[in-house]
Amino acid sequence: MTKVRGLVCVIAPLLALQSAMLHAWSDHASLAWPLMRVMPEVQTAEPLRVETLSEFVAAERTSIADLLNDHEQWARDNLEHYAALPAELVFDPALPDADVELAFLNAIRVNPTRSYQPYRQVMSFETLSEQDALIAVSELTFLQGTIASNDSRYVGLASGDLVSAATVLSTASDEPDFGLDIGLYADNGTEHGKRYGFGNQPFGNPNLEYGSQAPFHMGFYHLDWLTSLAQPGLLQTYPLYRTELYRKLAVFAFSTGHDYWGWRFMGWGLHYVGDLAQPYHAVPLPDTGILKSLWIVATGKTGEALQLVSNRHGVIEAFQKAIVANALVEQDWGQSTLHEVAQLSPSALWARNSLAQELTRDSAAGAAGLDQALVQYAPPKLVSDPAFEFSQSPEEAAILDAIAAQGEGAEEGLTASLNQQMQRFTYFAQAWIRGILHSQ
Repeated sequence: MTKVRGLVCVIAPLLALQSAMLHAWSDHASLAWPLMRVMPEVQTAEPLRVETLSEFVAAERTSIADLLNDHEQWARDNLEHYAALPAELVFDPALPDADVELAFLNAIRVNPTRSYQPYRQVMSFETLSEQDALIAVSELTFLQGTIASNDSRYVGLASGDLVSAATVLSTASDEPDFGLDIGLYADNGTEHGKRYGFGNQPFGNPNLEYGSQAPFHMGFYHLDWLTSLAQPGLLQTYPLYRTELYRKLAVFAFSTGHDYWGWRFMGWGLHYVGDLAQPYHAVPLPDTGILKSLWIVATGKTGEALQLVSNRHGVIEAFQKAIVANALVEQDWGQSTLHEVAQLSPSALWARNSLAQELTRDSAAGAAGLDQALVQYAPPKLVSDPAFEFSQSPEEAAILDAIAAQGEGAEEGLTASLNQQMQRFTYFAQAWIRGILHSQ
């Protein structure tokens, strides 16, 4: 029992650290775009007529109420650690039009304080037209870190506007990082968190701006028995709850002629697919078995281990962001990472167990290799020095220079490891998209 308690000491602080870096990939919209531009099912879709969330919910309120009730029963029957929806939040289709959007947001238990207005992200290589009205990212999120660091461009859309499916899907795939899953727990200091019934946050640091979304954006479905015993809170994750809900909503929206919301809900779910294609969101301690974890505790190196994991997570994210951003600006579709994302897998098709039994299994299996590649190709200071803090360091903004300074083959080697993660992402992204479209 002493060893079990020791393992808790390793894992619990680790998740608090990781929760500060919950963008498994930076800018999901840009990362998804190389696939969106070549996937036939996306490119052949007719232009979408925009409608507000309120318009969609008001038009289909009775059927939406039935769908949400069915999903709630499914979650109670199939998700072992699911926290049931409080009775007072059950969606009431008899509400007046002015109240249905907020009631819907409460019923699906997302943050109701941010805007759900229609908008699109402008890719870095796109030229804006005179009709495009830029909006500030502060209109889309309350997260100060995102507002301060986000350099993407966004255009507001109005009901009745026409927009491409590729644009809606890629834009929506980044939206869950704009606050949908923030403040949902009773101890998060929000009014909705007190009402939503999820209880106290099971892991992560609720005091960090991004910390409270950790259990929704991480999925530890393949823990060893001792870790599960030592830290059962790690099992209280909600990506499967989210993806199955958004899949059902997307299929329903398509079947009732609300194609804009079909693609937007599909994009919301695609975000979690992307998150769990990243090993640091599927494994709490990459390349660390039970014995090594216990040794870390016994030698008093818990803090050092946590810092290394945090730094490695940050390095691969910064490297991915820089690689993709540079290639997109140049529209260099032959660049290896963009090329990998655009590889089509026509046979990929989503099933209900894809996320928990396939995607996260593959991510967990690839965790050690990614960790080892970072140690091999990145500067030791960045990934092997527990006294160094990578986040907000000068090296973070100049990550490509830092990797290049390692000498010939370093950038190529780390890119190859990144591309292995992209193989996982693009396969399951296609499965997700195709599974919804084929369900109509």
